[in-house]
Amino acid sequence: MALFELSLLTCCGLALSHSAPVIDLTHWRTGGSPVRGLIAEQVATAFREHGFFYVRNHGISFEVTESTDDAMRKFFDLPEEDKYEVEADKSRSMKTARGYANVRDEQLDLSGRPDLKEVLDIGLPQGESTATYLGPNPWPSAMPQMQNATEPYLRAAYGVALELLSAVALSVGLPEDGFANIFDEPLVIERLMRYPTRANVDDVDHAELGCGAHYDFGGLTVLRQTDAPGLQVMPPANPHSDGNHVKVEQAPYSTVQGTFYADLHNDHTDQWVAVEFDTDLLVVTFGEALQRITNGKVQATRHRVVHDGVTARHSVAVFVDPNPHKEVTPMELLAEGRAKYAPRIAGHKTVLLAAAVAMQKRLGVGYLGFNKV
Repeated sequence: MALFELSLLTCCGLALSHSAPVIDLTHWRTGGSPVRGLIAEQVATAFREHGFFYVRNHGISFEVTESTDDAMRKFFDLPEEDKYEVEADKSRSMKTARGYANVRDEQLDLSGRPDLKEVLDIGLPQGESTATYLGPNPWPSAMPQMQNATEPYLRAAYGVALELLSAVALSVGLPEDGFANIFDEPLVIERLMRYPTRANVDDVDHAELGCGAHYDFGGLTVLRQTDAPGLQVMPPANPHSDGNHVKVEQAPYSTVQGTFYADLHNDHTDQWVAVEFDTDLLVVTFGEALQRITNGKVQATRHRVVHDGVTARHSVAVFVDPNPHKEVTPMELLAEGRAKYAPRIAGHKTVLLAAAVAMQKRLGVGYLGFNKV
């Protein structure tokens, strides 16, 4: 490495490390092209070797995060009838339908068990493209302040994600605005999550996880673990490294239309890596649509949540995904005449659980409360 580059690493705190990269957004915002280029190299290291990276100095204020965290805990502490008032309509979408889902109402790993988590999904409409795409946000009448308490964080994290998409574009050899078209009026969802203690779940089995292994379907996920660790990532496999590899032949959800793909065929190391818990850091992972448009240069992050603590775990994820009405296909500059994936529509309203289809055909009933397939 050139002496000039080493001096930049030293002055900007971009330390070389075997752990996942920590990207300082202050340097991205204030540095010139050489610094941004080094940050892009960190992002490339992240998607090649780790499957995720951390972000510090993200600029989301303590007051904004504290407001969301406080509202999240108060919401999940409401009586069940108040939470079910804003129950997610799974007939609209199996994934991220706006509203509430209770413990075991979702199952992200179809080879495993239903997830031991509660969630509340909140959308951020972007013009006409997503204003009604998953329906309006259902706000709980028991918490009239909920919207004002949670939307500022959603908007701030969305802004961070847009900056990071510029860094990802640079990391694969595109201009910083290389993804601007596909992420024009994107689908933006904030997911509030509570993972209860296992002692507070009826008939819990040792094989049940807080959240089963899966890929996110879209672009970038910006996650904040607010009070406990639990996120684990299965890193991409280096084809030249020793050790056992795991090939994921298909995503747990697949459909001809929509962004859950059965044709990604990813290789991973045969291990789960615990993601560091630090309330000052955001954790950023990569989705399937990003893998598709980069022609596999960026591999989607396989991840899960394992929570066995003595208190409940909370986290906040913001998903920034392509415009749901646009086509997701390998970009010509990245495919270089050899596209690995066929075009798909970015939206996921048509996504169905494979298990739902199979169960309805076999038993005449739906899956996890979803009775129309």
